[in-house]
Amino acid sequence: MSLPLGRHLEQILTDIKELARIVESGILKLHEMIKELPSGYDAVSKLYSELDVVEKHGDELKRSVMSELKASYLHPGDREVILEFTLLLDDALGFAKAAGKRILIVLGSGVRIDGELLRLIEGIVLKSIEASRKLIDLLGYSTYTGDPSRILSLSNEIEQLEEEIDELRLKAIEKIYASCVKTLGPQCIMLPPIIDDLEEISDVFENLADIYRILIVSR
Repeated sequence: MSLPLGRHLEQILTDIKELARIVESGILKLHEMIKELPSGYDAVSKLYSELDVVEKHGDELKRSVMSELKASYLHPGDREVILEFTLLLDDALGFAKAAGKRILIVLGSGVRIDGELLRLIEGIVLKSIEASRKLIDLLGYSTYTGDPSRILSLSNEIEQLEEEIDELRLKAIEKIYASCVKTLGPQCIMLPPIIDDLEEISDVFENLADIYRILIVSR
């Protein structure tokens, strides 16, 4: 941000970084759910409950950041950027939870996710985890005093991961549609939204990286 770090701003930025770590924890929990699919509904349901706790923790921190914003005197530009970061991170965690809930519903409905599709889904989640870690690294750099080349490099790496995730998404959707041409069933309705929710997570990360990139270029 463009202002010297006062007490309120320093606490807010610390909370933003912590919120990014919570998002990563949520995606890691989602990955655990996917790995545990062969173990059955109860095992996956337990992990979803843990994901729900992570999401609630993130929501509490989001509210705390919003309260800090109200109580602090910040430059309007800084306030807007912090607010956008907070809401986007909250969106990412929400998409992770939504994907987890859909997976649980699919499992409870007896719809099978075959091996190849499952590998594609896991690939998307693993790349999302990688992107979340790069985002955490990115948040460690100040757009005012940080190394511009490193910030731009991390932003570009996040964008590249989003493109790779989009390719996996298209392959997964193609796999679902090919199956549905042969046999029309509930999987044709229930599986595509899971893929879309997962892809939305990386879209959020790309948007956050774009904000950082713009701040550096316009600095």
